Amino acid sequence: MSALEKINLFFSVFLDGLKSLKKPVLWLPFLFYALIQFLLLLALVYFYSPLLSTVFIPLVKGFVGDFALHYPGYFLFLPKIFSRGNLLLGGILGIIFIGWATYLFFSYFLPDRKAKLGEGLKVTFSKYFLLLGVWLIETLVLLGWFYLIPRIGKGLLTGGFKRELAFEILSLGLGIVFYCFFAYAFAAIVISGKNILSGLGSSVSIYRRNFFSTYFFVLIPNLLTFPFTLLNHRAALLISKFNPEVIFLILILEI
Repeated sequence: MSALEKINLFFSVFLDGLKSLKKPVLWLPFLFYALIQFLLLLALVYFYSPLLSTVFIPLVKGFVGDFALHYPGYFLFLPKIFSRGNLLLGGILGIIFIGWATYLFFSYFLPDRKAKLGEGLKVTFSKYFLLLGVWLIETLVLLGWFYLIPRIGKGLLTGGFKRELAFEILSLGLGIVFYCFFAYAFAAIVISGKNILSGLGSSVSIYRRNFFSTYFFVLIPNLLTFPFTLLNHRAALLISKFNPEVIFLILILEI
């Protein structure tokens, strides 16, 4: 496939994706998962409630330590706490909703099939441990990248806002290169019935053949949340200038 054909394919699929907005049923898995993420965030904000304190106070201590239990300092660490909690949530429940959405979108793009919520959820549950295996490998690779990149560019993280912003954009752009290797793995498992290794192999092969379209399909949703991520990285500055609860609002918008 020539470069021009790949660009045409990208815009064709992108436009088809926009058309899917007319089918609310396709977006239900994402809406359900967003609701669960919001409930997690709400629980982390009100962790001191008698109904929640037994579970969430030890979690908060384990994530960042005792000093994060007091107001308003707690909101300084809330982005980090929510990020770690959200990571665990992704491995437990997120993989189900992503697999479910994958099945529904696949059904949508085939004219002879209808998107069936129950059937998609049943298929996804039957593949749960395979999806979990892919998620574990993907998470380890990405955590390794985001652990190394600040140490590789340590000197670039000081010297002003513009330099820090440029480094964060570069980190995101390069991180997506790694993330794209896994972009088709869930589809290979849920739709094609492959195992973990063959699913990953298929994903890498498709990514290699369609680098441009895959990269930008992954980049676009990440760009939507990137401004909120930048704000959360500057939680101390925001708390000093505004009400600490502004961090809670930013995290809601990031979801």
